[in-house]
Amino acid sequence: MMNREIIDFHTHNFPDALAPRAVEVMVAKLEGRMTPVGDGTLATQLSDMDKAGVSKSVICSIATKPSQFQVILDRAKAMRDGVFGKEAAERLVQLCSVHPADRDFEVHLRQIADEGFKGIKIHPYYQDFRLDDPRVVPFFSAVRDAGLFAISHCGLDLGFTESPMTCGPTQIASLMRAVPGLVFVAGHLGGCGGNPPHATDELLGFPTCYIDTAVLSVCDSDPETQRVMAEWPADRIVFGTDYFWRDETQLADWVRRFRPDPADRQRIFCDNAKLLLKL
Repeated sequence: MMNREIIDFHTHNFPDALAPRAVEVMVAKLEGRMTPVGDGTLATQLSDMDKAGVSKSVICSIATKPSQFQVILDRAKAMRDGVFGKEAAERLVQLCSVHPADRDFEVHLRQIADEGFKGIKIHPYYQDFRLDDPRVVPFFSAVRDAGLFAISHCGLDLGFTESPMTCGPTQIASLMRAVPGLVFVAGHLGGCGGNPPHATDELLGFPTCYIDTAVLSVCDSDPETQRVMAEWPADRIVFGTDYFWRDETQLADWVRRFRPDPADRQRIFCDNAKLLLKL
């Protein structure tokens, strides 16, 4: 019998002292295009997980500058080691982050792996780089060689609507060709937002490239978003919401709408995440 465990592979929270200001700044940058469902705090996230039936969430912190590596690593270790309570340690899986411009990226990636963390979060818009820039190939090669995966924001970002596309399917494919074997989770359905129909399908040719389900809106009737959710192989999709921005219950129901098969749901909601996180 299939279990009903749900792992949300793409979530965010902040230290309590920073959360109100951090959320305020991000909401202002979006200029009303998106309203968060959470307040960015740990306690609210755990409560919302209970309401949605989410057993574990992956915390995707982002180093927006090289100097933030250590503070993110330290918080991840503290969360893992129970400093923030037993429930947080058991239910929140920590990722770390390294900025591609970090001169010590190889050392820092090895440090992350040696601490037992399985991956890093990156965001090309907030970290100011392109996935297809040859200058980041050594960085992503080091991610691969450290045995880590990378999860990235991909496609349109509503806070950077005037910026050129830096992380769409074309850019992802270029990176995957340049760094064979890199395990890469392309957020937001592989970056299909803001890109031509079927562009995401180029990523099917890279067996270590996954996509997550963090669509901008479950109310959006965009046929391409629905097609990708319905047609992509279930063993290449992880359930992710981008919580605190998106409601986990609504997004889980949206996924179920397009993936009625119990075996597909098992892979998307649980098994693929466990494989990547080595749980």
